Amino acid sequence: MRILIICQYFPPEVAPIGVMMKELADDLAAGGHRVTVVTGFPSHPAGVVFPGWRQRLARRERLGGVDVVRCYQFSSPRRTTLSRVLTYASFGLTALLASLRLPRQDVALLPSPPLTNGLIAIALSRLRGVPYVFNVQDLYPDAAVNAGVITDQRLIGALRRLEGAIYGRARRVAVISEGFRNAIVAKGQPADKVDLVYNWLDASEIAPAPRDNRFARAHGLVGKFVVLYSGTIGLISGAALLVDCAERLARHRDIVFLFVGEGVAKDEVRDLARRRRLANMVFLPFQPRQLLPLVQSTADVSVVTLGPGMGRTSVPSKVLGYMAAARPVIASVDADSDTRSLIERADCGITVAPGDAPALADAILALRRDRARRARLGRNGRDFLRRYCERRAATAAYQRLLARAGRGGP
Repeated sequence: MRILIICQYFPPEVAPIGVMMKELADDLAAGGHRVTVVTGFPSHPAGVVFPGWRQRLARRERLGGVDVVRCYQFSSPRRTTLSRVLTYASFGLTALLASLRLPRQDVALLPSPPLTNGLIAIALSRLRGVPYVFNVQDLYPDAAVNAGVITDQRLIGALRRLEGAIYGRARRVAVISEGFRNAIVAKGQPADKVDLVYNWLDASEIAPAPRDNRFARAHGLVGKFVVLYSGTIGLISGAALLVDCAERLARHRDIVFLFVGEGVAKDEVRDLARRRRLANMVFLPFQPRQLLPLVQSTADVSVVTLGPGMGRTSVPSKVLGYMAAARPVIASVDADSDTRSLIERADCGITVAPGDAPALADAILALRRDRARRARLGRNGRDFLRRYCERRAATAAYQRLLARAGRGGP
């Protein structure tokens, strides 16, 4: 088949969705399909085009067995609502134009967010008759509404109607958790149209490494008890909770909270730590992909946080990285969240209520005291990942899903 993937982020960017789409494209091409990826010029997360790249209206390249079309998108280091809207809108327009210039595709796959990818999908469906699979990575607009980012009721209503139209016209809807599947069925979509395919991670790429490694030595982390937060620091992350937790644990001189990543909430969290003069918090940018095993392995425990009510609309992909490195997970998430369900199924960590800094601090201290428990939880997480969330099984599931959608089957 001719398969089109439209994803705003793509390597050399290190956004997890881009990395997964690259791996999916490679595996589809290895399976004999003709795969084209339409994406932007690399600028995530700083909003500045990477060195050695220059924005143009479009540029074609060949990466292994995959054709890649890079399109212009507005980029700016200013993290404002207007700049994000301009980024999404410009990519939507140029990606649609680039897709219309391709030979007719048998099927298209578009991940969300952004929800605007659904507009591209609808346009391709109507103008070229291309069936599409819509891949829901976060529930939008629910996540933005719950976070208070969108409050205007007219806008919320318009976005919900758009969401319904995107799902309704899709040949299939792919989700990453059972909770997402239930939510979309509750929104009126037929249950047999919504497919559950877990996100994945290549466990051969991210494997456990010694804590004393060159990344840890470079940042003075050897001999410390490292609490790692790795990945996007977004509006719904509730990551400011870790500042309260670090303040509670400041008397424990060996405990260090390490943030590795970027996001719209990073400056807020870092500024809060500075105002409280917390010397036990370290902030680093995203690291090159090849360093990720060392970054993850530097941790004694890894943490994930989501604001109250946010666990029903988001499943942070960072948890898979923690599991791959065989590090125990402490999650501050809703009791009914898919993230908590995953951690409990895998028996790979401890969960506490969102926003509960004392409980989070107690969980960190409990694992700090119990090396054997840390090792057991870490092993459990990696074993679960290799069994249920491995790359080959997930990309094979997408291959079957895309084939069904392209044939128009149920």
